[in-house]
Amino acid sequence: MAIIIEKKERRLIPNWRIFSTTIALGELDASSLNPIVKPDLSIDNYIADFQANESISFAADLISASIVNGFADNAVVKEAAQFIVNRQNEVTKSQYDISKKILSTVTETQIDCSIDNITHKQLENCLHREDYFLQIQRLKKFVNDFPYNPIAWVELSRCYSILGQEKQAIRAMKIAVQLAPNNRFVLRCAVRLFSHYYELDTAHDILRKNKITNFDPWLMSAEISVAMLRGRNSKFIKKGIELIDSKNLSPFSVTELASSIGTIELLSGDRKKSRKMFNKSLMSPNDNSLAQIEWILNNKDKSLIDREQINIQTKHNFEAQAIYNYYDKKLIEALNNTCQWFCDMPFSKRPVIMGSGIADILDNRSLSIKFLETGLISHPNDAQILNNIAYYLALDNNTKEAFKYLDRARTQGTNKTPIIETCLIATYGLICFREKKYEEGRNEYLKAIEQTVLKNNKYLNCTAILNYAREEILAKTDKIEDVMKFVSKIPYIEDNDISIKKLRAEVFDLYEKTKKV
Repeated sequence: MAIIIEKKERRLIPNWRIFSTTIALGELDASSLNPIVKPDLSIDNYIADFQANESISFAADLISASIVNGFADNAVVKEAAQFIVNRQNEVTKSQYDISKKILSTVTETQIDCSIDNITHKQLENCLHREDYFLQIQRLKKFVNDFPYNPIAWVELSRCYSILGQEKQAIRAMKIAVQLAPNNRFVLRCAVRLFSHYYELDTAHDILRKNKITNFDPWLMSAEISVAMLRGRNSKFIKKGIELIDSKNLSPFSVTELASSIGTIELLSGDRKKSRKMFNKSLMSPNDNSLAQIEWILNNKDKSLIDREQINIQTKHNFEAQAIYNYYDKKLIEALNNTCQWFCDMPFSKRPVIMGSGIADILDNRSLSIKFLETGLISHPNDAQILNNIAYYLALDNNTKEAFKYLDRARTQGTNKTPIIETCLIATYGLICFREKKYEEGRNEYLKAIEQTVLKNNKYLNCTAILNYAREEILAKTDKIEDVMKFVSKIPYIEDNDISIKKLRAEVFDLYEKTKKV
C-alpha cells in the first residue's frame, strides 16, 4: 500500500535554492532590516583581499559577502562587479548574473524562468547527477582556495544533499554556520538542511540561541515553524506580532512570519487572529507563504481566506500551484507543477511523493515509478519511496522486483514512521496476493487495517481496506462479500480525497464485473 498524496502537516521551513536565485527572489534584501537594530557587519577583509589580488575569485568572494550583508552599494563592490562582467567568458553564470544585478539600475530582478517550461515529459531533465558531481568538484576547489567563504560551503552542502550524501552535506553546512553565524542566507539554509535530515534540535538551536533572530523576520518565522515541528512554544511569537504590527518592514519581509503565526493561531483555534495574519501574509507573498495558504485552504479551513486575494503571479510558486491544481482536479497541470517544484528543489521528497501519486491517479504507473526512482537519488534508502516503488511494481505483477524494493525498505529503510511501517505490511500483503499466497496476503492486510484503526487514521484506513478489497476481488476468492461489507463501512470520504475516490470506484467497478460473470 502506498500513501498516494501525503496528508502531512506543512510548516514554513525556509526553501533552499542557490545563492543567486535567493537574491533574485528578494529574500536577502538587507533593506528589510530595521536600520536601528541592524547588526554590525563588515566586509573590510573582503575588500582588502580583492584590492590586493584583483582576480575573479576574490571579486566573487567580495560580491557574495556584500549582498548577503547589505553592502551591495559599496563603490569597491561595484568595481568588483564590473571586473566580473568584463570577463563574462571566464566566470560562471551565477557570478555574472549577480554582478549584473549589482550594476543594474533596474529595480525589477530578472529570474531564470526555464523551470517554468518543464512538464512531466521532461522529468528526466530535472536532475542530472553528473552536473552536481562537476559542481562539487568546482566548489571543493574553491573552498580549498578560499576556505572562509560561507556561501561556497552552503552551495557545496546543497549539492551533497541533492546527491543524498548526508554526512558531507551536514559537515559543509556546519562549517558555513561557524563562518557566518549571523548570516540570514546561511542560517535559513542550515535550518532547511537539518530539518531535511530530521535533526530538528540542531535546526532549532541555530535560531533560538541567536541574537539576530530577535529582529530578522525571516529567521523569526523559521524559528517559530521549527518550534511547531518540535511541539514547543516559541518565545518569538509575541515579538513577531509586534514586528508585523509596527509596519516598519515591507509586507514582503514579513510574509513568512505572518503566515507562521497565522498557522499557530489556526491550530490553536483562534480563527479570527489566524485570518488577520494570513491576510497580512498575502499582501506580498513569496512562494513559501503562498504554498502554506494553499495547504491551509485544502486541508484545514476552506473558507478562511477569500481566494481572490491570492496572488498567483508569485515567483517560483510551483508548490502552491501543484496543491491548488490538484484539489481543483486539474491533474495534468498539477503533475507539471510537481515536476517544476522538483526541479526547483531536487533534494525535497514532497514533490516526488505528490508527483508519483498524481501520475498513478492518471493511470501512468511507469511515470509514478520514474518519479520515485528520481527521488531515490537524494533519498537512497527512504522507506516510503522504496515502499511506493514496490507497491507500483506489484500492481504490475512484477512481484520479484517489488519484493527487492520492499525488502530493502524493511531492512535498510530510513525514516520508518509508524504509518510507513503499516504501509510496508500492506504492500507485503499485495505481493502475497499477486503470488497467489492468499491466506498470507489476507493476514497481512488485516494486520495493516487493524493498525490504521488503532492509529485512528481514517485516510490510511480507507486506503488499506480498498486495496485489500481489490485483491480479494481480483483473486476471485470466497471472501469477496465479506470484504465488501468492510468497504461499505468506510468512513465518509471528503471531496478532496481524489486518490481514495478513484480507488473506491475501481473496487466497485471490479465488484460489479464479478457479479455479472
